Amino acid sequence: MHPSPRRRRVLAALPVLLLTALLAPAASASPAAPETPEPARIVLVLDLSGSMNENDAGGRTRLAAAKQAVTRIIETAPEQAPLGLRVYGATYPGQDKKQGCADTQQVLPVAAMDRAARADAKKRVEGFTAAGFTPIGVYLREAAKDLGTTGNRRIVLVSDGEDTCAPPPPCDVARELKAQGVDLAVDVVGFRTPSSARTQLKCIADVTGGSYADAQDADSLTGNLGTLFRKGWRTYQATGKPVSGSLNGCQDAPLVAPGQYLDKFTGGRDLYYKVKKRTDQRLQVSATAVAEQGYGRGSMITVAAGPPGDGQPRAWLREFDQSMGWANVITTGGRSKPGSGNDEPAPDDTGCIIVENDVTKSGDKPMPVELLVGIADATTQQAGARTPEPRTGADAEGGFSFNSATPIGPGTHRQSIAVGEAPFWRVELKAGQKLTVKAGVDIPADFPHATTAGWGVTVYNAQREAAQCNTDHNLTELIRGRTGRIERVCGPWEITEGDDTKSSASKGYDVPGTYYIQAQVAEPGDKAKGVLVPISLTVDVSGTPRPGNGPVFFFGDDATQGKAPSAANGDGTQSGTGGATAAARDDGRSVGEIALWAGAGAGVLLLCGIAVRVLLRRRAA
Repeated sequence: MHPSPRRRRVLAALPVLLLTALLAPAASASPAAPETPEPARIVLVLDLSGSMNENDAGGRTRLAAAKQAVTRIIETAPEQAPLGLRVYGATYPGQDKKQGCADTQQVLPVAAMDRAARADAKKRVEGFTAAGFTPIGVYLREAAKDLGTTGNRRIVLVSDGEDTCAPPPPCDVARELKAQGVDLAVDVVGFRTPSSARTQLKCIADVTGGSYADAQDADSLTGNLGTLFRKGWRTYQATGKPVSGSLNGCQDAPLVAPGQYLDKFTGGRDLYYKVKKRTDQRLQVSATAVAEQGYGRGSMITVAAGPPGDGQPRAWLREFDQSMGWANVITTGGRSKPGSGNDEPAPDDTGCIIVENDVTKSGDKPMPVELLVGIADATTQQAGARTPEPRTGADAEGGFSFNSATPIGPGTHRQSIAVGEAPFWRVELKAGQKLTVKAGVDIPADFPHATTAGWGVTVYNAQREAAQCNTDHNLTELIRGRTGRIERVCGPWEITEGDDTKSSASKGYDVPGTYYIQAQVAEPGDKAKGVLVPISLTVDVSGTPRPGNGPVFFFGDDATQGKAPSAANGDGTQSGTGGATAAARDDGRSVGEIALWAGAGAGVLLLCGIAVRVLLRRRAA
């Protein structure tokens, strides 16, 4: 028997004072599993004043650019996320100030974006015209009324100029709302705004705890709006077919076929599942636990599988991942070794999967767990290759989970992200190819720095476990008051085909298939939450794919999206729930979706983005 090697994530030492400040409180605190919050109620307020007719937005009118950006928001809004739309300056083209300054309308009430609401909203946006005044203060009050008085609420404002109707001054209205105890934030995108208007709009965002971003053309407006809306809706989107693993061992466990499932950790209990696997088949099991605020130091998730019997099943595979700081995602996975001589047979070909829970403890709240199960055999080996079409431009904005990771190809991709966001991209790789990832961020001069702010990039392999970034083992770059361009480079790493002779030498790149890339500006303090920063992601794939037939894993029909079965991909590329779902747009329409958003530190960057991790492979005990 040849069990898979274990992989462990370990953090290198930080400076003593910083380490003491960060880790001492966590040593005695048990990691808390948060409740799943409801998606934020958001109302988008669009400036349709006469100046939006100017033709200076990248060769088109500002109005046309705004229509494109708003339509994109409507198309990508999760069905469960309540969204409303209000406009001002849209109907009165005259000069009467009293009448013009009352010109604001609720176009769409705040409601879930189901298919009918989405179609209606897009039709209404297409008919927008720009005509009149800019009553920013007036519409802030009205938009707050649109959202009601309870729950997580945000206003997202797009404006190209100063308020032309004061009083009331817009920033005073923002202070007024805060003074009334109204718990809502106002995010603002200044669209080709002059400096005087920018000061006014930034004040609105600052006093309400929102974010401000500039946009100069249609693409930057679309990107910045998308970032602001994602910040309110989710950070990691956990998806899968609902399942309840046994808490009492393999004998009571449900049988899982290839596919992705959504379960939860409760208390400190492990999860068990039955799985069918012959000795001529290979099994992949990946598990991802998701928290809102992060894990305590020492939290660990382990996946193992093997024939049921005495002790824990582990004869087929065992992999684990450990956090020594605060991570919002702990993920790991493994594959059984090829060939019947490497596998212990199971009675009736029915084995057992265990996801060991060293994350939550008794009394903790439930925590979402994704379980991905795949099988490779001669049947899947004959399936035709199917990979998603890479996206470019605004369509290449990162998604917010493994399943919604955006497919990209070689080249440079640009967007803005909010501090605390951790978007995902995916790229298909074959044995013999080399991957290099260069991620850059532009830190503005007015960035609210803290000692622990950092810029990081993480690469995950097709088993959904973190691979090493570079030879100095650093995943993050401490910002430490720096401004301007900061870059992190992972690779070049050659993709190999894993076997028994390789251990730590592969650094996690011994699994051909779908690789995931995640980038983040991590900042533990509230001051920087939501600050927008432009980033770039450059992916280079070189080398010649090695001839031969790698394992082809089938991850089931696309159950989480309710679509027809898809073909398994060649050379280890994932398909079905593991691949086709990953290629699907981040439209939030998955069965069992749980919308989670974090503060700073979302994603897998440990110690709020400042930790240094080393990946070690060890033989299972």
